[in-house]
Amino acid sequence: MPNSLTATTPIPLASGVVHAESHGGPEGHLVLCVHGLSANCRSFDRLVPALVADGHHVVTMDLRGRGRSEVTAPGTYGWDSHVADLLEIADFYGAESFDLIGHSMGGFIGMTLAANQPQRCTRLVLIDAVGVPEPSALVPIAQSVGRLGRTHPSTAAALSQMRSSGVIAPWNEFWDNYFEWELEPVDGSTVRIRTDLAAVTEDAADAAKHDVYDLWPRIRCPVILVRATTPLVPGGGLVVSAADAERFAAETPHAEVVNLDSDHYSVIIDPVAIDTIARFLRAAPSPTVT
Repeated sequence: MPNSLTATTPIPLASGVVHAESHGGPEGHLVLCVHGLSANCRSFDRLVPALVADGHHVVTMDLRGRGRSEVTAPGTYGWDSHVADLLEIADFYGAESFDLIGHSMGGFIGMTLAANQPQRCTRLVLIDAVGVPEPSALVPIAQSVGRLGRTHPSTAAALSQMRSSGVIAPWNEFWDNYFEWELEPVDGSTVRIRTDLAAVTEDAADAAKHDVYDLWPRIRCPVILVRATTPLVPGGGLVVSAADAERFAAETPHAEVVNLDSDHYSVIIDPVAIDTIARFLRAAPSPTVT
């Protein structure tokens, strides 16, 4: 088990090898951070220091098929498969129970885990994920996924293309680091995106097999929804509709909803979101549910 304050670890799971990063002392309560559909572990770089400062043991990872984790065979992805991976990762760190933070698809994976494994999940943070997105909200997300499977003449050229796409604005050094993480050299003059398009496509298709609304009343731990209220594009839809946010608060035990003036991507680095999540996780962990 990693025992330093920060450790990078390849974890061999039954499904494949996952790149994980452990932050803070292992004596702290474990917090697993789960990124979105085509994202990677760098999603939480601004959140991690705040949680470590509060004494948590924070583990971020690249889900299989993303970033530096193994690309596994077709048929090995889907929300349930990622839930199994997270349970194994918690076992690797010796944690019987843990908190979970999920952004976008990571939130849906988190809800699935919390609903089906209530004894393992003590607190759940959903970052802009709770129900079926408004249709027009999916257009810029699909545009972001469209970057996968491409080769670029250089890292600078790859970052320039992503920056000029306009999906993420404003752009800053966080996004340079975030997207550079998924690049790897092909030869002496080109780079390609590591994240696997087939893995992302399989996970996207798997979403249609799940009734997310059925999960809500089965989540028995304290849960907070951090909702982005600014569309990714002017006039576009929201990933979490106002109606779903209101319904979630009414139908889910121990639920809190916080609305922020951020979009689906910028919310992960919003200082108010970071403070909100840190405050929520300062509460004493819930007792194990049986």
